[in-house]
Amino acid sequence: MTSRTRIAFVPGLLVALSIGVAGCSSDQSAEEVADAPFPPPPRPVIDIRRPNADQAMRADAATAMIGEGRHDDAIRAFEALLDENPSLTVAYVGIGRAYEDLGEYRRAEPAYARATRLDPRDFDAQFGHGTVLQALGRLKEAARAYQQALSIRPDDPASLSGLGAAFIELDMPASAIAPIERRIQIDPDDGDARAMLGTAYMLAGRVDDAIDAYEIAIEYVGNDPELIGNLVECYARLDRHREAANAGQVLVATAPSPEAWERLGRAYFRLGDYDASVQSYRNAVELDPEFWPALNGVGVNELNRWLRSERTDLEARDAAADAFRASLRANPTQPKVVGLLTTYGL
Repeated sequence: MTSRTRIAFVPGLLVALSIGVAGCSSDQSAEEVADAPFPPPPRPVIDIRRPNADQAMRADAATAMIGEGRHDDAIRAFEALLDENPSLTVAYVGIGRAYEDLGEYRRAEPAYARATRLDPRDFDAQFGHGTVLQALGRLKEAARAYQQALSIRPDDPASLSGLGAAFIELDMPASAIAPIERRIQIDPDDGDARAMLGTAYMLAGRVDDAIDAYEIAIEYVGNDPELIGNLVECYARLDRHREAANAGQVLVATAPSPEAWERLGRAYFRLGDYDASVQSYRNAVELDPEFWPALNGVGVNELNRWLRSERTDLEARDAAADAFRASLRANPTQPKVVGLLTTYGL
């Protein structure tokens, strides 16, 4: 037996030799290293942001306390969980929710913010953060939080409505339209969302679309004063003054206010019904003697009555002067009113 034959039977040596000459052999097969040792399996990764079974039960119990009005007990329970594990996202969300339910938004915000930093993909943290930021008037941050929430749940109705409302408050009505339209696609019977869409359309200059949205919204939510007031404004912008007057009559019947009577006065004026117009303006002034837009309405009506009389109706002249001067006392920065007093010698 040759030495070459003896070497081939040395245990473990064949593999070592084969590896050593691999670069010189063109037909080396993978089967020669089939018995190479494998690395040990990776150790299971434990996400410390997630509660264990016992902590999850206690978190659920603390959340139930909020619904029962036991906010202080709930906060203490969540804080006890954080003593055990300072990275429990659910505990920070729970504290934020408790303070939010109490209306203490400044105390809720840091808890939600901590939760979003710990777990940016936690929907409850992102949505809760958005609602308290919006309540605090931090609208740009609220919009970003809602967008983060929607990246997790793209069709969440509350997040879509919240984002739309934030954009409207930011004076970005065109940006508000898409999320609100999506909200309505999900739930076509949501009258509040349709009213919000009407406002977004109106502020974006899409007045015809706003009227359609408002008219449908009324079918769902009834004669909401703010909604009807906006509808009156939209009709007026399109010179649909008869419809503006009809809607204005509904408005003053359901929720009389200086603003409602003033809008009705404008609609009657555009229709040429000056008696109804001046009376509507006077009704507004009765409710608020310093409501200067209505005082101006009275002044313009009385001025026109004096001019139609070929300046013989001195009572109308004096009434116009009194109304304009009262308006300037309420709001001195009105150059047009000053011009009328000067031009007509009132």
